[in-house]
Amino acid sequence: MKRILFALFVLLMMLSFVPMCGAQGKAQAVDQAVAITDDITPPRLKEVASPDYTEDAKKHKIEGTVTVAIVVDKKGDVVDAKVVKGLGHGLDENAVVAVKEWKYKPAEKDGAPVVVKMEVTVEFFLPM
Repeated sequence: MKRILFALFVLLMMLSFVPMCGAQGKAQAVDQAVAITDDITPPRLKEVASPDYTEDAKKHKIEGTVTVAIVVDKKGDVVDAKVVKGLGHGLDENAVVAVKEWKYKPAEKDGAPVVVKMEVTVEFFLPM
């Protein structure tokens, strides 16, 4: 019985440690992020996820652009996204959700991938 309890304890400890590793990696990437300069090749967008239009925004006929500050890691994943200029009505949150799914070819400096920060825009326009 003691062995089973010990095994369960070890398993629980391992499972609780895994999410912490991911969070630390994300925080580390955000801390390492640099602005794009002339000596850095910017990331290139490979996959785009479209944001959902909220019913509230449709009802109020809200259109425009949400500007989001993002961090793209060395693998080309968006690891952080924050709204810089929003539209409200749930569109800001949906823009962040969509942008976090975007995939990039990583930015490079001297041929090596680097973590960069930049701003992107997400357009919201109602069909005519």
